Amino acid sequence: MLEERVVTYLRETERGTVRPVPQSVSFADPDRPTGGRLIIPGVTPENDPGLTFEQAGERTDVVWVPTRLSMASRKIAESSHASVRGQTVDSARNIVLRFESILEYFFAHILMSRKEVVRIEDQPPPVKFNLGKNRKHYFDFRATFSDGWRTGFNVKPSDLLERDQTFEKMDAINAVHTPSFSDDILVVTEVEVTRAKGLNAVDVNQARRNRNQSECDQVLDRLLVIGEPIKIWRLQDMIGDPGMVWDAILCLLYDKKVHIQTPGLRFSDDRLVRVR
Repeated sequence: MLEERVVTYLRETERGTVRPVPQSVSFADPDRPTGGRLIIPGVTPENDPGLTFEQAGERTDVVWVPTRLSMASRKIAESSHASVRGQTVDSARNIVLRFESILEYFFAHILMSRKEVVRIEDQPPPVKFNLGKNRKHYFDFRATFSDGWRTGFNVKPSDLLERDQTFEKMDAINAVHTPSFSDDILVVTEVEVTRAKGLNAVDVNQARRNRNQSECDQVLDRLLVIGEPIKIWRLQDMIGDPGMVWDAILCLLYDKKVHIQTPGLRFSDDRLVRVR
């Protein structure tokens, strides 16, 4: 941690952007609660992000509801010596998602960071198949896209694919359960889910929890006026609120309104950003 701070200081010194230590602490000003959601019972759809604070206003028919529990069809062990296990929150749909490895954690965030994904199911109900004998398989995730297409995802390290007969299982399942379970099934490994892509997705989803639409509009308007790619740190200096600009850019990236240079690499304030 100390080494990272030193590197950051040296980089900012080189480009002349060492900022003074703020005398007061400022916090994000999100449009909605960062946990749970505001709803009108019997009116707000289940997968809707809920009302903004402004929409709720002084209404007396609005209630706050906590994050829903995971709908996983099987209970996973809370701990393991072999992998990281835990829970994360799909804030857009206000539901907990479980994961059994860091690869699954990153992939869950990648799905959440895609605007076209409208529903994510962790550990959906098992499917039965025959591969020499009758078996059943739990997919790690099933995603529904805005066009209604459903994809089942099996997330697994590449060095386990052969031992687990993963592709043979997927072929057997595909022959029986497509399109009843999903329209297609995909195997996802660390080749597709790199650490950089996973951490970028985590950043995007954190920014979305802090989303303030007026700040997003302000940053987008400034980018439209600039009219050409600009490094994020330069835009932060121009507007004067680095944290706000960072969150706004990631929200606009989710909205597909901006493009960040080399998105497959780890995001940093040294990347170029432009309007799409």
